Amino acid sequence: MKKDMFVRVYLTNLGKYVEGYLIGEWVDVTTNTDWNEELKNIGVKANSDYEEYFITDFDSNIDIKIGEYTSISELEKIAEQIEELNATVDVDVFNAILDCSSDFEEAYNIAINGDYTYFDNVNDNSDLGHVLVDEGYLFSGDLDENIKMYLDYESIGRDYVINVNGSFSDNGFITLH
Repeated sequence: MKKDMFVRVYLTNLGKYVEGYLIGEWVDVTTNTDWNEELKNIGVKANSDYEEYFITDFDSNIDIKIGEYTSISELEKIAEQIEELNATVDVDVFNAILDCSSDFEEAYNIAINGDYTYFDNVNDNSDLGHVLVDEGYLFSGDLDENIKMYLDYESIGRDYVINVNGSFSDNGFITLH
């Protein structure tokens, strides 16, 4: 079952915070979010004593960095990217891509362009070795079963991990192209 990615931020009224009051609310970062309405809900509006907000906290099921002063336009961009990713890739696969890449933007581009191979239910070097041999990633044609029983699948998997930009994730192994 495919799981979608999400990001939520806790928007806080900066002026009220400085005065000693924590006025804010959790907001889902989606393409449907009306940011002007959300800011108005916490008392932030132009030409008033309370024109500024900051992000007190955030929650997500992906390894994304959201700073205190992340702009609304940046949040809107993140929402668009997450919507596109949710149509393309499972959250577990995306988190595996994130493990192998330098940041969210690079992982986003890899996921959208399909520049990866994901082996589901591969949890260790031995599992990986079996997949590589049994599914024909290493040898063209079928390998005789009498030969397969002599193969060191763990070493095959270990050597593959060493030679590719890959990583084990919670549910599989991913390699970037």
